[in-house]
Amino acid sequence: MSSRNDERRFNPLKSKDNMVGKLFFGMLPVQILILAMGAVNSIVDGAMAGRFIDSSTVGVIGLYYSMVQVINAAGSVLLGGTTVLCGRYMGRGDMEKTEGVFSLNITLTLIVSGALTLMSFVMPGTIAEILGANEALKGDLVKYILGLAIGIIPMMMAQQISAFLQLERQSKRGYIGIAGMVISNIVLDVLLVAVFRMGVFGLAIATSLSNLVYFLILAPYYLTKRAQLHYHIKKVLWSVSGQLIKIGVPGALLVFCLAIRGVLINRILLKYAGSDGLSAMAAFSMIAGLFLAYCLGNGSAVRMLTSVFFGEEDKASIKAVIKTAMTKGLILSCVVAAIILLLSPTLTSIFFPDKESNVYHLAYQLFVIYSLCVPLILIAQVFTNYLQAMGHNLFVNIQSVFDGLLAMVIPAWILAPLLGALGVWLANPIGIILTILLVPLYNIIYWKRKPRSIDEAMFIHPDFGASQDRMLSIYIHNLEEVSRTAERIQAFCMERGVPEKASYYAALCMEEMAGNVVLHGFEKDNKAHSLNIRVVLRDEDIMLRIKDDCVPFDPRTMAEIVSPEDPLKNIGIRMVYRLADDVNYQNLLGLNALTITIKEDGLR
Repeated sequence: MSSRNDERRFNPLKSKDNMVGKLFFGMLPVQILILAMGAVNSIVDGAMAGRFIDSSTVGVIGLYYSMVQVINAAGSVLLGGTTVLCGRYMGRGDMEKTEGVFSLNITLTLIVSGALTLMSFVMPGTIAEILGANEALKGDLVKYILGLAIGIIPMMMAQQISAFLQLERQSKRGYIGIAGMVISNIVLDVLLVAVFRMGVFGLAIATSLSNLVYFLILAPYYLTKRAQLHYHIKKVLWSVSGQLIKIGVPGALLVFCLAIRGVLINRILLKYAGSDGLSAMAAFSMIAGLFLAYCLGNGSAVRMLTSVFFGEEDKASIKAVIKTAMTKGLILSCVVAAIILLLSPTLTSIFFPDKESNVYHLAYQLFVIYSLCVPLILIAQVFTNYLQAMGHNLFVNIQSVFDGLLAMVIPAWILAPLLGALGVWLANPIGIILTILLVPLYNIIYWKRKPRSIDEAMFIHPDFGASQDRMLSIYIHNLEEVSRTAERIQAFCMERGVPEKASYYAALCMEEMAGNVVLHGFEKDNKAHSLNIRVVLRDEDIMLRIKDDCVPFDPRTMAEIVSPEDPLKNIGIRMVYRLADDVNYQNLLGLNALTITIKEDGLR
């Protein structure tokens, strides 16, 4: 009877979903803001151009959007590969390699952003021609390219640093940085465009300076002792450069394909819908980036969390991540879609105040069609980022080319001669649906048959992670549950052939460390907290993983303190360090993660 009551009380599946959901939605706002910041700058620039310069300047900004995607593609290679590698090393508790990847990322970002800056200064005319500018627009586009060139390095560096700040629970600094960037861009746009009449060059300079402000707010944290990661050229883990690029290429390939797609779609629009179609697409791209950030943010959160849980071989948490994204995340995407639909007239009038004009009609039509695509985009992003984190790089590469280029360009090329701009607009939902359908097709090809279980549908092999018979996961919510959990752990180990002494010490170590968390961590604030205990039996080792969402606390600092006045102070923590063969602590994604390893035949 007692055992059955305990099972109901612990309710592990619900607790697992709650903790993962808390992590997911804790990360999501920052991910959205990181991805939306470029769109915010584009919206401000587009609104200023449409109201204080002329409508054709909106088209100039739209032409440069393909260059923005090329820059983002370069950043995506570094950020995507770094996120997955850092997640895996963190999941394994290897902070030395995590720091090596951090140093590698910063070094490569500086090299790549410097090269892109140099290219923009040396060949702006050639870039303008490649982007599709005609003689009437080329002059303004060259000015815009030169003005934005000075902001490429701080923009790319800030994008990378912001991801690391989130791993270190420094989301507040990220919010401040984004606010500083947006406010400075608005102020500088008004000053340089509306007051000093610097035109399109002023727009570009304002954006570049706002990127510099963003970088200067974020970067100083890594000069402090509080940072878990520190840059040093000697720490650069050059040996994983190829692996980082290989992992990061799929996401970058998608962005690169989107850049090519943008050039091709612009040419199709100029041919079949004229400059009004081009300007409508440019306005849409600026606003769409803001709302698309929600879908991309979900994808980034899925990729980061899945990478960490993949490193831990935590199958249940991986499933909880996807469940969260495909339920709560999908529901919120429908809300975003409804907001876009309701605000379509207002959003369109930001760029084109004349509601009787053809360009207003085309832009409004596009916003309405796009609003219906948002939930579909979220599903596609979740699938793509999940498969990237799980190591299915070849398929993600193929999917990126299909999604970013073929799935929309081919329908647009077929429909535009028949329907004009509307044919291009309809190519959006057609392409997304075709992209989503690639995943179940790949699943059948991967297993060479239809999937027979949820695990197979999620591409999880039977030998992934510890077997359920050799793994125990329990959630603790109060001190009373700590003692009962210790009893369960001892019984669990002994029932599986672990010697009595090792089973007892495993339970004792867990009881001491979990009890310390409940006593000192749960009461630090008025928030609700939870603590997860995971026991895994591997070969001759007992591995205990204790996770909690309390304030950061490294028990090693307490284990090294011996007070002459009170010899018993911290004696419990010191005992754990004596009994265990290895104790590793890290603060991971806002969670304290303590791993204790006890060898069955190696107790001291």
